[in-house]
Amino acid sequence: MLAQQIANGLVLGSIYALSALGFTLIFGAARVVNFAYGEVLMLGAFFTLTLVTVLDVNFFVALPIAMAGIAVLSVVLFYTTLRPVMQGSFTSLHSELQIILVTLGLLYVLHEGAILIWGTAPRSLEMGIEGVLIVGDVVMTYKRLVVIGIMILLVGGLYWLLYRTKIGKALRAIAQNREGANAIGLNADRIVAFVFAVSGAMACAAGSLLGTLYAVDSTMGSGPILKSFVIVIFGGLGSVPGAIVGGLVIGLIETLGGAYISFAFKDVFTFLALIAMLLLRPAGLFGRAAA
Repeated sequence: MLAQQIANGLVLGSIYALSALGFTLIFGAARVVNFAYGEVLMLGAFFTLTLVTVLDVNFFVALPIAMAGIAVLSVVLFYTTLRPVMQGSFTSLHSELQIILVTLGLLYVLHEGAILIWGTAPRSLEMGIEGVLIVGDVVMTYKRLVVIGIMILLVGGLYWLLYRTKIGKALRAIAQNREGANAIGLNADRIVAFVFAVSGAMACAAGSLLGTLYAVDSTMGSGPILKSFVIVIFGGLGSVPGAIVGGLVIGLIETLGGAYISFAFKDVFTFLALIAMLLLRPAGLFGRAAA
């Protein structure tokens, strides 16, 4: 029983980790809390669903196509809505409030747009993979194993991008010191736009995988945005390892707490874990304490 719940928690945590990765990338590079992130995740799931059900595209072909489409959409949204209000000082309260209001506005626009196009009824998104793997007392469908595999693949690709490429080094430079990076000739706007593209692709993957396990509907973005915010704080603001570990830990806490206590209180367990982390280590698992 315990082994089965741990396996289930790792599957859920994998999706949470993917969702939180995109969220933390935006915060790390642009110091923006993107409240529309959950709706981008939802749109990614609907894009994949449309390719699979309407155009009859194989899920594993549809997913990267949808990720590319959402990446482009994220860049367009950045340049048309966020960039104009990010031109001021990031320490300006007025500028921060403008950014918050813009992302909240985007949340409602994207949500209502999705309802107009796809409606409110939940839809089923199939991978086309059947069968189960039984190891001892653990029963795991191949579909859930694929979810974990895709998470590992995308996380590996992100680490390669961040630590083995020039644009990854530039991205980390912007995250650490935006003014200093500008001084040495880095184009901060282009790099932040690239971060939004990567973030959108991660959100699309998380939403699509979530849709294969449960359903795709217009409200599916509200849960992941809240969990992503919790995970980013839990793991450490702007920390990629923190987002991965935090996502897995929160997935395990929810699953084990729900199985052994009550699923009605699974969100309570998440916030209790967050409160405990803030009390014991305010900077988060991988965060750096302020000097």
